[in-house]
Formats: sequence, C-alpha cells, structure tokens
Amino acid sequence: MRLLLILSLIAGPGLAQTFCPHPINLVFSGDWYPYFYLDKQGQYSGRDLELLRKGLMRMDCELAILHLPERRISADLLSGRVDVAIAATLTEQRQKQFMFSIPYRLQTIVLVYRKSDRQTAALDTILDLVQQNKLVALNRGGWYGHEVAAVLDSKWARQLMHVETFASRLELLRRGRVDAFIDDKDTVLAEMQRNGLTDLALITRPLDIAEQHYMFSKINLDEAFVTEFNRQLSIIMGERPPKSARFSPLHPLQSVPAH
Repeated sequence: MRLLLILSLIAGPGLAQTFCPHPINLVFSGDWYPYFYLDKQGQYSGRDLELLRKGLMRMDCELAILHLPERRISADLLSGRVDVAIAATLTEQRQKQFMFSIPYRLQTIVLVYRKSDRQTAALDTILDLVQQNKLVALNRGGWYGHEVAAVLDSKWARQLMHVETFASRLELLRRGRVDAFIDDKDTVLAEMQRNGLTDLALITRPLDIAEQHYMFSKINLDEAFVTEFNRQLSIIMGERPPKSARFSPLHPLQSVPAH
C-alpha cells in the first residue's frame, strides 16, 4: 500500500509536466462580457474563461493571462507567444494552422444600430449597409461568417472599420461616429441589460451562427495535450452543459464556419 502511494505521488507531477511543462498563455485584450472580463474586484472572470480554467486545472496545468492586442492573436499563436484563444470558429485556414477543442457553445453574430436611425433599421444585410455608405465597426481579427468575409474582400471593405474592443465599438455607435457594429448577440444583450442601453437595437437577421472552440497553438502544445483537454472538457460539459452548447466529438470542417 505504501509503495502504491509513493508511486502515485511520483506519477502525478510527471503527468502535468507531460501535458504542460510551461504555463498556458491566454490573451486579454479588453472586457468581453459575459465571456471574459475584469470584474469589480479586478479579477479575471467570464463563462469561457472559467470553462477553460476548469479544464486546465483537471490537467494540473497553469494558466497565464497576457495583455495583448486581439488583432494579433493569430500571429501570436503561430509564433508560440500565445498558446490558446477563446471563442474561435473553425475555418479551413485555421484548421491548417492550429488545433481545436471540441465545440463548447454556439455564437450568433448580429448587427447593432441606434434605434433612432430608421434608415439603418430598414436594411437587412451587411452588404445593404455598406452600399448605403454606412460605416460599420468590427474587430477585423475575428471571423464573422461568409457575408462579412465577402465584404472585406470587396471594394466596400473600407466601410468596415477596425475597432479593437467591444467598449470602443459601443461608444462609437452611441456617439454617432459609426452607423452600426458587428458583435456577439449574447454580449450585446448582456451589456444592454446591465447598463440599461435602451437606445440600441439589433437587426433581426443574424450574420452568422457558428460553434465556438478553444484554439491552440502548435508551437508549445501537441495533439496529446488537446486530446486530454477535450476529454476533460467533455466531462465538465456533461456535468453542466454550457448555454447553447452542442456537444459532439471533434468533427469534420462544417460548410458554414465568429470571433
């Protein structure tokens, strides 16, 4: 019995060293409530963060949070400066470059506008907006579906203005500096509720609906790490399924792959 206890004590740290000999680096680029934000006590919190933390803790892995621009996340993942990104949509290009967790929730991408702007309210698609010379804010580092990607690859791309954080996009819209912004529906609704933003509205038709994954760098992590993380994540999600999550094994690339 004593021998078994000694062996288990020796094996435990070795397992952690196998999966993550160094802290797992995650980027914080500004509040993204309710998924990843600084709370009133100055502590990092949020649904996506806590799910990631719980999975890593079950692997005895340490999480480190770095303050870096979100637009550089792909480059930092490719260089190994960053190890993981939250809320990533699986695309063909990303699948070649990175490793992915199983999907852990759905994300709906919407257009947000001022209620007083009746002209924008009458429009239905992102192409309608830009063709009417509407200025739309978004974080160009994210993926927002094929409609937005098509506009970014067209002569209308200049109408899509890169704005790094949700708070900045919201401020520009409320001040009338942009006509609309693109973001996650749950984030927008949560901010409208907690701050009483009755002057804003969402265009009914979503731009995109996609499963969200944790996206991992291949530089400091390997397939064994991702396999074990997925195993732990599946256990956690079985205990308490996240809102709107569609759990399945790591699947082939879907035809319609947003942050």
